Amino acid sequence: MKYLNNIKVMVAVALLFALQSCSEDVLTQTPDHVISEDLVINSVEKLQSLLTGSYNEISDGAYLGRILYKRAAVKSPYFRFVKTIYNPRDYEQTEYKYEESSNNNGSAEDLWLQCFKTIGNLNLILDNIDAAEGDDTERVQIKAQALALRGMVYFDLARTFSYPYIKEGGEAQGMPLKLSATEIVIDRSSLEATYEQIITDLNLSLTVIAGDTWTVGSTKYITKTGIHALLARIYLYKQDWENALLFAEKVLDVKGESDLMDVNSYVFNDYTSESLFEISIDNENSVGSNGLGAQFDYRDGGQGDVIATQAFIDLLNVYEGDPRATLLTEDKEGTTAAFVKYINRDGGSGLSIHNIPVIRLSEIYLIAAEACAHGATGGEAQALIYLNTLINKRTTNFETAKATESGSALKMRIFEERNRELALEGHGVYDYIRTGTDITRLESDHVNTGLNSNNLNISATSPKTIYPIPASEIEASGMAQTIGY
Repeated sequence: MKYLNNIKVMVAVALLFALQSCSEDVLTQTPDHVISEDLVINSVEKLQSLLTGSYNEISDGAYLGRILYKRAAVKSPYFRFVKTIYNPRDYEQTEYKYEESSNNNGSAEDLWLQCFKTIGNLNLILDNIDAAEGDDTERVQIKAQALALRGMVYFDLARTFSYPYIKEGGEAQGMPLKLSATEIVIDRSSLEATYEQIITDLNLSLTVIAGDTWTVGSTKYITKTGIHALLARIYLYKQDWENALLFAEKVLDVKGESDLMDVNSYVFNDYTSESLFEISIDNENSVGSNGLGAQFDYRDGGQGDVIATQAFIDLLNVYEGDPRATLLTEDKEGTTAAFVKYINRDGGSGLSIHNIPVIRLSEIYLIAAEACAHGATGGEAQALIYLNTLINKRTTNFETAKATESGSALKMRIFEERNRELALEGHGVYDYIRTGTDITRLESDHVNTGLNSNNLNISATSPKTIYPIPASEIEASGMAQTIGY
């Protein structure tokens, strides 16, 4: 593959300095350049720095730091680009307009390369950690985190570049599974094989990872509970309802209702009581106005090119006293449609110095509710308990907001709650795709935004809901393009 075949090490020059300063938090380093393998594979300490680099690669704007979360938002019915008179960045509108093609694929290439760059680093760790010199306890934890992170990255690739289970089941085209730094892999596995590898990585990690400490800041690393949470999400995408519930309940055994934010504490600071895994961002690895928060907030130098549609604003105003509605603020167009979930921790805004949530406790309640609504143990009665536990924390009038639905109406209620609660956290269009829910966008929400009116309504199984394999990869390696492109 273009990137998979020639990657050796992606590590920052700063890595060498990190080894000289044990007092600095490892997540403040920013590995990002190619250096000799010999400098990084012969000791546990140096492989720890490479693991640090992998966390920072995940935070990059080409992955969770912008592209994936922004894509999830703008392809959904609930967010849009600002009107063309405000000059939004054209090169990022391919996804919004559903104009992906083999040769015009928006940010597909950037995301693809960044994910495999991260996998390359993680594979290098896994290839060498057992033989590296150093502390055995640290060795085990480095290996556990590398396995879990590799599983997570492959999952994000699969849900972005492959059709969902609901379309073709496990027979759909999956990802090329490169599991060693020395492997050359150009064949795509099936979607089933891809998910099997993802789950294998996470389960192997679980066998050795240390228990949670729950000290403030501990969730900037992948933890045992964080892995349980990711497995719950992965099984949900796989439509394995019992296992989705099983792993959700493992999380709820240690984090429960008292840990949910409520109407008086719904603030997206770093390491809230709901944090299960989040990526640490500070001055060293922030990409400023190109970062995640700045995409939705134009103040203090932010781009602010993506704002809420009226459909989303209406959704936020269903419950009395819903704290999520208070996140709406002034936008570039002079209305109040900027949904500002991410605030620069120094008190300003727009500069993206904020952590990136990977998975929170609220999502676990919604996963458990959805799994039960689809027939997992407890059924609809238990689904309502999980759903209402969250709703009760999001309104000042629970009796009016309380969910009582059943059947398809209950599933839709859970779907809507996910759209409210998890907005701008990397879900959005992915929920439409995995559930087979067609994307329907109101024309009145997208006037003068450059959107082609023919692309307002998109089938959930359309090729344009997923990225094509980048043309540069096809040309370089001969990898099979996704059917439909």
